[in-house]
Amino acid sequence: MEFKTFTAGPDDNDRRLDRIIRKFVSNDSLSSIYKSIRKGLIKVNDSKSAAENHIFTGDKISIASFLLENQSNKESNTNPKETSKLKIIFQNEHLIIINKPYDITVQGDKNSLNKIVEAYYRQNFSTESLSFTPGPLHRLDRKTSGLLCFSASLQGARWFSEHISNHSIKKIYCGILQGKLEETQKWNDFIEKGYQETEVFQTVKVTSEGKTGKKAITEVSPLSYGKYKNLDFTLASFNIETGRTHQIRAQSAFHGYPLLGDRAYGGQKIQDSEYFLHAEKLIFPENNPLSLPKEIIAPLSEKFSDFLKTNSQYSI
Repeated sequence: MEFKTFTAGPDDNDRRLDRIIRKFVSNDSLSSIYKSIRKGLIKVNDSKSAAENHIFTGDKISIASFLLENQSNKESNTNPKETSKLKIIFQNEHLIIINKPYDITVQGDKNSLNKIVEAYYRQNFSTESLSFTPGPLHRLDRKTSGLLCFSASLQGARWFSEHISNHSIKKIYCGILQGKLEETQKWNDFIEKGYQETEVFQTVKVTSEGKTGKKAITEVSPLSYGKYKNLDFTLASFNIETGRTHQIRAQSAFHGYPLLGDRAYGGQKIQDSEYFLHAEKLIFPENNPLSLPKEIIAPLSEKFSDFLKTNSQYSI
């Protein structure tokens, strides 16, 4: 029987055999993979193995050739032209950081950003890994633009996830609030998921007491003011100390300043766009092991900038 042999790289180290094999035979069910391993159609270092056994750097994994023949080519699912549309702000061997466009999903369908970034990774990164696939390391809503980080190595994924969780990576957003925010405020609230179902998604509920919700902390500061169809608005900066679902949108509405155009949370409709919210800046710990700069900034989209130029009155 003919086999094809692959060598495990550093990003495969200490991963289960079955999880690595799923990258090769993604069309097969997990039970089929287990059966192939038991029958010796998949070997480790020329010997039978078990699905739960861990693989280490340098191990040789041999897979019966016929198991690979009918697997679909993953690259064919993404139009190569789509990768050229990625707005890369920063990349190294550990992270890919893009300026996410407005109105595109991060995950969930064949045209989502994670599929495009996967294709970009295959085209532009040289890797020895058998199982590593880049993925988004935090969330942005479909209608939110700005900085979005994807892993390019297991080390990068683990470090970023740890420092997002302990809040040593700072995330700064800017957005357009309905109304006139006079001074900096710090919002300390609680957010509950699944509050009200709309046609597309579930909104969340903000409360001042945390009986069932999770803590949400946002510092918001006014940057400039303007009017849209005689309605006051504030361009504001948001420093979020927590990362809850719809945190900025829901807290802004709860405190009387919904995002202009965010109808799901009570904002007035604006032409050609649902709302403007942009992940503008990431601030990283100094002397980090991923060689990241102190901060990374993503410019506003042309539509966001044009709205401000047309409707802004004065800066603070």
